Order: sequence, then structure tokens, then C-alpha cells
Amino acid sequence: MESTIPKILDGALGTELAKRGVNIPLPLWSADANLTHPNIVKNIHIDYIKAGADIISTNTFRTTTYSYQKAGFTQRRARERAYNSLRSAVDIAQSAAGEFVEIIGSITSINDCYSPELFPGKGAAQDTYGELIEWFIESGINHIIFETMGHINEIQIAIEISQKNKMKTWVSLLLKNGKQIRNGDSLEETVNLIRDYSVSCLLINCNRIETVNKGIDNFLSVWRNDWGVYPNLGKTDFDNDYFELIKFDNFRDAMRKYLNLAPSVIGACCGSTPEHISLLKTLITNKVKNENKNQTL
Repeated sequence: MESTIPKILDGALGTELAKRGVNIPLPLWSADANLTHPNIVKNIHIDYIKAGADIISTNTFRTTTYSYQKAGFTQRRARERAYNSLRSAVDIAQSAAGEFVEIIGSITSINDCYSPELFPGKGAAQDTYGELIEWFIESGINHIIFETMGHINEIQIAIEISQKNKMKTWVSLLLKNGKQIRNGDSLEETVNLIRDYSVSCLLINCNRIETVNKGIDNFLSVWRNDWGVYPNLGKTDFDNDYFELIKFDNFRDAMRKYLNLAPSVIGACCGSTPEHISLLKTLITNKVKNENKNQTL
């Protein structure tokens, strides 16, 4: 593959909030921290930027009316709190980013991303994604990533709503194994579906490194455009508490492997810290130096 210098996506927000003492219970996960601990959210963004991140994602993984209703809020209060959390998240990211760091709006599956069988159907998906994209547009964000997506029907609905609103769209898949996304749909079929739309970058995220390694060749055999990868640092898929993590050496080896495949975007997901992003920045810098040196020989 042709050599490229990938952009670095920031690391985990949810698990980093937990490490810094913020309570992040499900189903809201990190959503309410935008309202209860905005300074900690901002400091995490800043730490990732200092470590070398070129792109930071808004802390909006669960800022949905659906999630707040699941947490026990009435529909009116759920919508109000979800809206306020998303707007706060965007304001926090914008205040942290500065001039040279990109901001991407984060959106995930409507229900538990590890349990795509809980997908609540077309109506709920259209309502949720339509509302989120409306709020992002209002807040000035026109670039979004649907991440940790593991249900082909949900992916299609999300992309269609995003592109109807002329948003720059990235999609990141959650794998079940080397040949399937999380709900059992074919990886090849899913990628072929996404290829019919104007998706700017297709990624894999929040799988342990071993699962990414099993699927990345299949993924790249059917997707030829800009792509990215940001695995979690867990030792198991779908049930890791992200406090027992792989060693830095394992992370380093995996990142070197992915960098040799010439991604457009690279980062790390649950369990990662600014230290992991700093290591990734060093690996990229060293790789570029070595390539430039070899070209002059």
C-alpha cells in the first residue's frame, strides 16, 4: 500500500472519565458528565491534543433522548437534558480544540452497542438520528462519526439521514469476528452497502486487537477508500471492564501493524489514555523519519 501519514483520533472518553473519578453508569455512560463535570471533559480533550491528537470527538456517545428516557427521565425532561448535554459537549470540544484540531460529532447505536439485537427499529432510529443531526447542525458541527455500529439496518438508516442533511459522514464498525459485524451480518455485505453512499471514511473500533487483526484483511479487501482503526485495549470482547488492559508492548505492536497498512485515521478506544495517543504519535513520527531516510539513500 502507498505510504500515508494518518490523522490521529483521540482516545477513550468514557473510561478516562471513570479513571478521573467521574461516575458513568449505564445507560447514560459518559453523557451526563458534560453537565456535571464539564471541566474534566475539557481537560481530557486537552490532554489528548497535547499527546498528539489531530481530531477530537465530542462527548456525545449517549446524549440522546432515548438514553435519558431509559435512565428514567420523562420524554420532555429526557429531550431537554440530552439537548443540553450535547450542546455542552460541543462547546467544551470547541473551547479545547483551538485552530488546528478538528472536531467530529460522535454518535453510536441507539441501544447498547454490544447488544445489536436490542435495536429498537426503524422509527426509533429515524427519530433519534434525525434529532441528533439537527442538534449538531444547530451547534455548528457538520462532520459526524457513527461509531461502534453493529447492525446493518441501523447503519443504513443512520447514513441516509446524515447524508440527507449533507453531513460529512464517517462510519465505524463493531466486529463479531473476522467475517461478521456484531449482529452477525456479513462484513463484506455491510461494507458493500456502505460503499453505495458517500461515506468519507470507514473504520473499525472498540474490538480487542485480536478481533481487529482477524477482520482487517477482509475489511480492506472490499473497502478501497479512506479507512481507519481504533481498537479498545481490553483482553476480551464485549464484556471487559477496561481496568485489566493489554500491555503497552502489545498496543505498540498492533499500532505498528496498522500503520504499515496505511490507514487514513488511527487511534484507540475504550481503556486508552493520553499516554497511548502519545505513543502512537511517536510511532508515526519515527515511521515518517525512517521512510524519508530510506528515500534519500
